[in-house]
Amino acid sequence: MYYHLQYTLNPILDDGSSQAISLQQPFKYFGSTYNHIFVNNNGHLTFTEPLYSYNPILKSDRDIIAPLWTDLDNRRGGSISYREDTSTAVLAQVTAAVKECFPNIPFAATSAFVATWDSVPYYNGGGVVTFQVVLAYSVHRSFILINYGDVAATTQSWLAGYHTVDSVNSYTIPVKSAPELSSSSNINVNGHWSFHVDGSPNLPTNFLSSGDGEIMNRPAEDGSSDVIFLQQPFKYFGRTYNQIFVNNNGYLTFTEPLSAYTPFLDSARDIIAPLCTRLDNRHSGSISYREDTSTAVLAQVTALSAFLISQFRCWMHQWVNHTCIPRNVWQIVVVCSTPHSLALRSSLRAGRLPWANSEQR
Repeated sequence: MYYHLQYTLNPILDDGSSQAISLQQPFKYFGSTYNHIFVNNNGHLTFTEPLYSYNPILKSDRDIIAPLWTDLDNRRGGSISYREDTSTAVLAQVTAAVKECFPNIPFAATSAFVATWDSVPYYNGGGVVTFQVVLAYSVHRSFILINYGDVAATTQSWLAGYHTVDSVNSYTIPVKSAPELSSSSNINVNGHWSFHVDGSPNLPTNFLSSGDGEIMNRPAEDGSSDVIFLQQPFKYFGRTYNQIFVNNNGYLTFTEPLSAYTPFLDSARDIIAPLCTRLDNRHSGSISYREDTSTAVLAQVTALSAFLISQFRCWMHQWVNHTCIPRNVWQIVVVCSTPHSLALRSSLRAGRLPWANSEQR
């Protein structure tokens, strides 16, 4: 738990909430950006308005973070407090906690919003709960850290997890009883849960990391990006292209989007297919791209491509964690300079597909 002498107490009120809390720095939550937050007495955070409900239903029409959503009553004891912390000590703590859980994601916290429910009784009696949620974030990255202390058993309805307004990103902590929250974890530390929630992908170490200007493809069956205009032309076996399309089913095209999911390279078009198959980003995962001319990334791709050429421009695209192929993650990097063009592919795992035939490569 992160405790501090400087904090603000929520009103002592049945089904109450804080006032709108202005954040010193915006918080990114799965593609949305928020400048305000509400700490609601019944164990959840919201962004656009307070929520007085004690009936835990994550599939609601709002973005919500619920470390323990149930009917709580701070009139009978305990405290509900919050603060936004930019102290060096706390930022170092939360940065270290995030890096331990997500070592592949470059991150240094610039703000931490901490909300704590300390020994707050259930409305129906029978015990108290202690838990805390920490929003650890920077300009581009956001994480949730949830810490559970003592959590008493209850016959009340309860739920722990998070949800987005479009229901695309949602998670419920899978325990059978409230006291089990104190001994459960997704990071092998009892009572501690961590989530990456800005919407950018979690990439393995052999991938180029996410960067500024990352653009997500829209969730759509057999969809594609809009036309992407390249800052520098890309040469492909004698042809030169100034634009590109990122198609959801695992390939790049140059002249038009392509919705096909049956892998067939002998088509009447130029195509780069790191893994051409049927994918579905409507349920989870992300498909993202960016064109990158930063010194750090250009140095990486220059070394990877083994060309001692300056002034490279790198255009990167990655597919991450699609539900139709569990744990498959890969990335294609298109590298171009004036005389040369390369395509580099990295993968974490590419398992055999149930519909793959002997000719698929």
